[in-house]
Amino acid sequence: MKPWLIRIAALAVFAGSFALPAIRMAGSGPGNQPLRGWMCASFASILGPKALVQSLSHGVQSEGILISAGGLVNYLFLALLVLALWRRLVRTRLVIGALMLPCFIATWILFASTKTTPLIGHFLWIAGAVLLVVPDIVSLFRKRETAAIAPSASSEQA
Repeated sequence: MKPWLIRIAALAVFAGSFALPAIRMAGSGPGNQPLRGWMCASFASILGPKALVQSLSHGVQSEGILISAGGLVNYLFLALLVLALWRRLVRTRLVIGALMLPCFIATWILFASTKTTPLIGHFLWIAGAVLLVVPDIVSLFRKRETAAIAPSASSEQA
């Protein structure tokens, strides 16, 4: 499959996750509706870092760091999309993709500490972000495979 098709699918999955229910906060009752992905993204990407900066004078809260790390994924995703325009930046994209993993873990730690339940939107958000890095991972393995085959083929010809 072509890398650009995979990236379009990744963008569709990632963008679609914002319309779906992403999390359900702890507690039960009629007012406990799930939050959609776009609400989580706006909170984590904009309000989380703002609250983190404002709390610096009072001592940094661990929840602020965890929320901000989750919001960082959205910015990293956008960076990956832009960097996908250049084929040569495979390793840079892989590093950015690797930076997403601790951010995902930070959101899960936050969910565990606040007894928040992740829903389909959250899982599709992660799937879209991971899917965006798949062409680069495949490219890396193909280069290694080609490099391993090339020396043995040249030694057989000699």
